[in-house]
Amino acid sequence: MREEKVFIPSDGIQLEGLLSIQEARSFRGGVICCHPHPQYGGDMTHPVVTTSLEAGFQEGFSTLRFNFRGVGESEGSYGEGIGERQDVKAVADYFDSRLRGDPPLLLLVGYSFGAWAGFPIAAEDERFEGMVAIAPPLEIYDFGYLKGCKKKKLFIAGDRDSFCPLPLLEGWYQQIEEPKSLVVIPGRITSFFPTLLCSSSR
Repeated sequence: MREEKVFIPSDGIQLEGLLSIQEARSFRGGVICCHPHPQYGGDMTHPVVTTSLEAGFQEGFSTLRFNFRGVGESEGSYGEGIGERQDVKAVADYFDSRLRGDPPLLLLVGYSFGAWAGFPIAAEDERFEGMVAIAPPLEIYDFGYLKGCKKKKLFIAGDRDSFCPLPLLEGWYQQIEEPKSLVVIPGRITSFFPTLLCSSSR
């Protein structure tokens, strides 16, 4: 998996990203991965982000990971989630312009804060067919906007995550419309198996 360093315009700033484009014969679409909270050390090099993209690439998806504003070589500063959602939209527009396909299928993978920042864009943007939330921080953020979302949704969480407590996750999950899947892993999330991402894609 070879990645090209790219810079993506977003609301007057440039975002740092890493792009990997599949060969035409195996291309299935694109995966965008959003990293955890930028104020707590989250960036696009996080092992969960890396594992997610490797899984998608192995299954024929082009991939794009990026640093939210103010992280790494991305310009700007933390945007309280509002700016970060603008970043996700800008990244989707850029990725769309680089992908083959008419129209390209996009999936969004968000880890913790990345799910909260990215899902509102993926839920509304018709280019996205599905979403994967890894350890969505339900204890901190409101994900209520997903209750009416009819796109494919996969939720992955550990059974001992203080920011995504299992009883809260299970109760909230029951309110989410199909199609949906929930995978609970013993302990806390550090990485997840390639088959989990693959199962959500088609």
